[in-house]
Amino acid sequence: MKLTETDVLVIGSGAAGFYAAIRAAESGMRITLWEKGLAGRSGGTVSGAGPSAYGSFSDPDDSADSLFRDTVEGGSYLSDQPLVRILADEARLRIQELEDWGIRFDKNSDGSYLIYTAGGHSYPRVMAISDRVGLQMSKVLRTKLHTFENVTFGEDTLATKILVNDGQVSGAVGVDFRNGETVCMQAPSVILATGGVGQLYPVTSNPIQVTGDGMAIAYEAGANLINMEQVQFFPCGIVYPPSLQGFILGIQEYAKLYNSKNERFMEKYEPEKLELTTRDRLARGIHSEITAGRGTEHGGVWLDAMDLDPEIYKSFLHEIEVSAERGYDYRKQRLEIAPSVHYFMGGVEIDTDTSTSLPGLFAAGECSGGLQGGNRLSGNALSELLVFGSRAGAAAVKHAKEATNSTCGDQGQAEEDRIIKALNRPKSEITPNEGKKLLRTIMAEYMGVTRTGKGLQKAAKELRKLKEILPTVYVQGSSLQFNQSLQSYLELEKMVTISQTMVAAATIRKESRGAHYREDYPEWDRSIAPQCTLACTEGQKPVIKTRPVKMTEMTPEQSA
Repeated sequence: MKLTETDVLVIGSGAAGFYAAIRAAESGMRITLWEKGLAGRSGGTVSGAGPSAYGSFSDPDDSADSLFRDTVEGGSYLSDQPLVRILADEARLRIQELEDWGIRFDKNSDGSYLIYTAGGHSYPRVMAISDRVGLQMSKVLRTKLHTFENVTFGEDTLATKILVNDGQVSGAVGVDFRNGETVCMQAPSVILATGGVGQLYPVTSNPIQVTGDGMAIAYEAGANLINMEQVQFFPCGIVYPPSLQGFILGIQEYAKLYNSKNERFMEKYEPEKLELTTRDRLARGIHSEITAGRGTEHGGVWLDAMDLDPEIYKSFLHEIEVSAERGYDYRKQRLEIAPSVHYFMGGVEIDTDTSTSLPGLFAAGECSGGLQGGNRLSGNALSELLVFGSRAGAAAVKHAKEATNSTCGDQGQAEEDRIIKALNRPKSEITPNEGKKLLRTIMAEYMGVTRTGKGLQKAAKELRKLKEILPTVYVQGSSLQFNQSLQSYLELEKMVTISQTMVAAATIRKESRGAHYREDYPEWDRSIAPQCTLACTEGQKPVIKTRPVKMTEMTPEQSA
């Protein structure tokens, strides 16, 4: 095992991880960034469509208060409102900083910013770059981060355990697949920026690396997870052809949806907003049509984005090009689409400085929870990455300066022994990839767009069985170096852990709120104060409980 140390360890290299590392590096302290793939190329940031924000570029009638209100209402009042207030007030500051570092947003001929309206927003406030905002954001942040000499990169390194001593973080253990060794990193501050849970499902817009690792190691270390039942299904993911399966279409904001009978069906589900409703409601409308037998040949509905204003297409050049390369140009033909797992509103519970319930552990971006509530509005994800990535870096530095010396102790060696042991199992017919396939089948069937109590009970039972067979899963190879089978197995372990917390949270939430829809509890009672679900450990035993949402500015009654 390689023993090393740093002041702040950042795990994950999407925009949240990059921004956190930049902010931390400005202190002059030693910063290390781990990424289980290639830094800046493995997360979901690159597919982001644009950040939403209020600022000097906004509609004259818009305001930070309006953005706050839309986010809280869109999240079905499950958002911790102090977090939403920070997002509404600080997104413009981070966007200005990005521009100072070199990013260039699209502008109109008169020099004003090109901004557009997205579902759930009261005003146009989502910014655009013709060649994908998320991709350009990652490039700019990566370039900025490389200007610091006090930052060390550890690519192809999968974090498997958060180390805790005397009730606070002391570092982490990871597998460096590039150099074929385990690493015990002593660090008083650890920042998780590992993304969501898309790969727990068979159809997702998320990259292959997004398997919920960060949430799992946080939970196993004793940190609380919040609202784990809230999975956002992007309404418009391509279902055919297979080469485009899961690829999401941002053009949905301007398109019309039809069922197999050529009925514009959102007229009966959302007669006022139609396709501009929030993503959770749009996904349920599509799902309802498919399950009622009014779907297309390949299990979807028709998306019609033909004959739109040419200016609109300019903001979606990337998805147009990708689709057209495979013979499907939605400027000229309809496409078959269905809900695709896209974003996760749950995650590690954080406070306003991104600190978690475990001292020394911080979380930012999609792996954190509490901000987006029961549904994320379009554009709010990229803004979240910037705002809370920045806050995480600053808070981690502050903690590292005040913390006592950290040590790996016996925990590091025990984790290495556990990992090495997985390489020496008897050969069996069960492989990590087959285990993942089974898990995805369970999650798709029982934790999809709609759920039932009976289905969740079945999911819990099947996940327990899957966990019991983990010790028999066969891992190929005897070396750690670039061992994809071992990496897949270690991911599978974490995927099972996170899936179990999601099913448990969905079981305890006996109401339909946000992206969580229970067919046996189709409404939510506005007379009852909204509650967050918490997955935590007490006495080393898993516990699911609730707490009141932090409603500091708005209540459901005020918007009724």
